[in-house]
Amino acid sequence: MDAYGHLRVLVSLVLGLSITRVLSGLSRRLQEPGKTDRMHAQIVWSMALLLGAVHFWWWEFALRLVETWNCWIYIFVLANASLFFLMSTPLYPDHLQDHGDREVFVIRRRHAFFALFAISFAFDLIDTLIKGREHFASLGVWYIVRGRGRDRSVCNENRRQPQAHVARAGLARGERPVDHHALQ
Repeated sequence: MDAYGHLRVLVSLVLGLSITRVLSGLSRRLQEPGKTDRMHAQIVWSMALLLGAVHFWWWEFALRLVETWNCWIYIFVLANASLFFLMSTPLYPDHLQDHGDREVFVIRRRHAFFALFAISFAFDLIDTLIKGREHFASLGVWYIVRGRGRDRSVCNENRRQPQAHVARAGLARGERPVDHHALQ
C-alpha cells in the first residue's frame, strides 16, 4: 500500500468518529424532543459539520496527486481530519452533569467550537496548497467566497444568540463546486 492509501484509511476512521458522534447526537434529539426542541443552532452547526466532513473526505482524494510524501504532510492531514472530531465534541459532549440545559452548554462552549472552526480554515488552505498550485487555481473565486463565510461565522463567536449562529452556519460551509476533471 502506498502512503496515500495508508493515509486514506486513517483519515476515513477519524472522519467516521466525527460523523458518528454528530449522527448519534442528532438521534438523541429525536429520542428526547422535550430536552432539545429549542436548539436550532446545534442542528444547523451539526449539519454544517456533517457536510464539512463529507466534503473534506471527498477533496482529500486529490492527495493522490501528491508525488512526494513526508512525515509532516502525513501528520498534517491526520490533524486536519481530527479537527472535525474535535469540533463535534462541543456540540455533543459526553457528559452534561454540570449543565442541565444542553443549549446553554453549547452556547457556553462556543469559543472552543469557533476556535477549532477557524483553525480548520487555516488547515484547509494549507491542505489545498499541498495539493499543488494548479489545484488551488482550479478552485477559483468560490474558494475565497467560502473562506469569507467562515470568517463571518467566527465573528459570531461573541454572540450568545442562537439565531446568529443559525444565520451564519449556512454561509460558513459554502461548498466548492465539484471539479470532475480533477477527480479522474
